[in-house]
Amino acid sequence: MVIVGGGTAGWLSAAYLNRAFGGKVDITLIESPRIPRIGVGEATVPTLRTTFAFLGMKEEDWMPKTNAVFKSAVRFNDWRKPHEGRDSHTYYHPFFDVPEPAVQNYEKPFHKRFGRGVSLAHFWLKQRLAGDTRVRETFGDAGMALQRLCELNKAPKPLPGTDAPDPGYRYAYHFDAALIAKYLRELATGRGVKFVSADVTSVTVDPRGTIEKVVTDTAGEIEADLFLDCTGFRGLLINKTLNEPFVSANDVLLCDSAVALPARHREGGLRPYTSATAKPDGWIWEIPLADRDGTGFVYSSAFTTPDKAERRLREHLGGRGYDIDGNHIKMRVGHNRRSWVNNCIAVGLSSCFVEPLESTTIALIEYQLALLVLHFPDSDFDERRKARYNELMVGAFEDLRDFIVMHYTLTDRDDTEFWNAVREAPIPASLEEKLTEYAESVIIPDGSQLRLFETRSIWAILSGMDFGFKKAPPSVEKMNDAAAWEMFEKIDKEREIYSAGLPGHREYIEALHRGF
Repeated sequence: MVIVGGGTAGWLSAAYLNRAFGGKVDITLIESPRIPRIGVGEATVPTLRTTFAFLGMKEEDWMPKTNAVFKSAVRFNDWRKPHEGRDSHTYYHPFFDVPEPAVQNYEKPFHKRFGRGVSLAHFWLKQRLAGDTRVRETFGDAGMALQRLCELNKAPKPLPGTDAPDPGYRYAYHFDAALIAKYLRELATGRGVKFVSADVTSVTVDPRGTIEKVVTDTAGEIEADLFLDCTGFRGLLINKTLNEPFVSANDVLLCDSAVALPARHREGGLRPYTSATAKPDGWIWEIPLADRDGTGFVYSSAFTTPDKAERRLREHLGGRGYDIDGNHIKMRVGHNRRSWVNNCIAVGLSSCFVEPLESTTIALIEYQLALLVLHFPDSDFDERRKARYNELMVGAFEDLRDFIVMHYTLTDRDDTEFWNAVREAPIPASLEEKLTEYAESVIIPDGSQLRLFETRSIWAILSGMDFGFKKAPPSVEKMNDAAAWEMFEKIDKEREIYSAGLPGHREYIEALHRGF
């Protein structure tokens, strides 16, 4: 197997497939020494913890080497107009799902009492629609203590060796994309992956469209039975060589550009969350790392220019931005019609991309790699395996696309040409159907597809954006509320306990760097 392209996609693919197959699959990775990495994938979702555990990576080893910190939530600022006398609008999307075993797995008692189809989110909705002021305004706040802990800049777990209870929270990471790629490269090559530093100058394809070999500038010809395209938005193999068409999603996701810039930390503590702040012509991400903040402005080139976008970002940072040129990126939003064509599989940005609003790029890579292991070909490259892989990838992309578009669809901002265009943009038919179902609390999960964000996350976004819920599930209306109130009271109590007992985020990271 030959992987063309490095970065996070290439080296995560190499490390993952090497771990899965060991020495039974020879893996060579070709990375250009000249092509810069995109470098915006610094925030993740909790699935990466499972993937890194599979790779045998321990937090105390890799986190200090990549300037990594914890991520417990995404904080959304100004995605709606100010309301109820407030100068700004803010809500959180915390990571709800709790791994087993856990101190406060809120869903576990509910599953025992009511069955797995019922969520605490449905009971929250029942009380909100009834006008009960005892429940908090958004489910992101009511359904977990994490919002308060984020506001206090708390780590999601206690320091090792202390008697403080571990809440068992689900969390993800922020890290330096260049450093994580370097770490994964050392991990993979240490386990037998071959590394070639070279540029691919041409690709040889036979009459059937099967890639036979790539030709490099310094390492000559390299042959393989299977090729992974990890060349990012270029799609060197999948698009430029095999001419697979790319299906754009810019009709429903208007933002097609970004500018990234490192910045100094904000004062007041190391934040354990990603910030996404809406601006008149796009939105700004802020991702705290151990040594700096990763920041960037996502925008539509139809409504502003790269120079204006960079000025907008620097104005928001208020002098915290480094005195270097911004990294301007043209984003390719959408997916290949097929990510697996003949003996070539596109992974990462060369396969599909939804804008980084919920940090899903690396999660999609993880999903692709798990699918590839499950559908790994033999010498005849069974068409059914490829067809099923491609079907699942399109389904995963469309589900995440709908989740991201949902954030925009629910805005009431009408202060600029950009936000008016956002509100007037078409809604995917699949999302329109989902929103109708959400309003009526009808959710029928499809177990065959990727579902990174389920009921609790969806309810956090919907409630944060003041969605027009109509009713709770009829079954919940007929259930006793005692168990729900018990859970809400437990969450309130844990909010107090962990606010006082968990260490500050910076305190934990500094102890981690010292080796505890």
